[in-house]
Amino acid sequence: MKIIGIDDKEEKIKEKNRKKILITTFICIIILIFLVTICVYIANKPFREFIDKYVLMKNVVENNVASIPLEESENYAVYAYDKYISILKQNTLIGYNNSGKKEYELTVEITNPMVDINNRFLLIAEKEKQKIYLISGNSIIWEKELEGNISRVSVNKNGYVSVILTGTTHKSVIQVLDANGNTLFKTYLASSIAMDSDISYDNKYLSFAEISTNGTMVQSMIKTISIPKTQETASESISDSIISTITCPSNSTVLNLKYQDNNKLICMYDNKITSIQNEKEEEILSLEQAEQKIVFADMELSNFAFRILEKNVLLNTQSSVEFVNTTNKKTNIYTIDSVVKEVYTYDNCIALNLGSEVHFVGTNGWLNKKYISSHEIRKIVMNANFAGIIYRDRIEIIDL
Repeated sequence: MKIIGIDDKEEKIKEKNRKKILITTFICIIILIFLVTICVYIANKPFREFIDKYVLMKNVVENNVASIPLEESENYAVYAYDKYISILKQNTLIGYNNSGKKEYELTVEITNPMVDINNRFLLIAEKEKQKIYLISGNSIIWEKELEGNISRVSVNKNGYVSVILTGTTHKSVIQVLDANGNTLFKTYLASSIAMDSDISYDNKYLSFAEISTNGTMVQSMIKTISIPKTQETASESISDSIISTITCPSNSTVLNLKYQDNNKLICMYDNKITSIQNEKEEEILSLEQAEQKIVFADMELSNFAFRILEKNVLLNTQSSVEFVNTTNKKTNIYTIDSVVKEVYTYDNCIALNLGSEVHFVGTNGWLNKKYISSHEIRKIVMNANFAGIIYRDRIEIIDL
């Protein structure tokens, strides 16, 4: 029998310790390299562009993706929602998946469409007419003929709909419908004009912006109605259901409203973007800038608002996209040495159309994808999963 001595045991222990040290050292080196790479990636733009292109494969080139053919002579409208890109032409809505395969075909009697998209819902109406459809997935959930002319539509992520109507005995009527198309209530504005409306994520509140033109001054107000309270009374008056009224500054005009998380209402004026919560209004972004030119601004994002500023740097134009968190006001910035021609938004991503190039940028300020084309890009549509780059003869589909 072989007897293992004390020296042999100590040698084995030392060997194990050496292996542990080597493994620990190797892991530390890998972590250090990773951290250094991240730091250089953040700080060094040329290095970041190299990694995006050759390592992360963020660049997508024209003609290397799935596409949907278009007839150049036809009049059509293109939308992206849920998991589809849909084309409306000649009263027919045709839906395609991200491979360019036709998935459905629906009869939609709309020639001059007005649209709102949220989550899996596509709300489509005939502008200044009466016809309206709510579509989810590949089916029409409901369709209606409303009393009045449709001037503005909105759908929340649960399928609840608000419609602003004109052409009645009142200046404006706001009609609210549930996800099944049942009318919950109507709000009648006799002496003011409704500019926009939106329903909260939990279906409990309707907020709308109205402009009163009585007297010598134009006065804007934002009112919020408790939807459950309207169900408790049979009266057509909703004055008892109004839980909040914000009187807007006389030098500001409300353009758009959008609910975000925690029933936070974001308001876009002609000169600022604000947040209203618990009957208090707070400015998020100024749209007046003395030093730089603000070319785009919006709040149609998930818990963010943004503005794009242009400035001249030597002989070039530099555009900076400022994303502002509407809860904590933290700002993320994406900078590009180019002029932004158009901007498209969906959820937590924006598409910057530079003419023959598109940058898809997240609200974290980082590039998600870059699309490079040899032709002028006409339009862009997006949903949560992919985008459609629209040319005269085709739509190219990019996975995001």
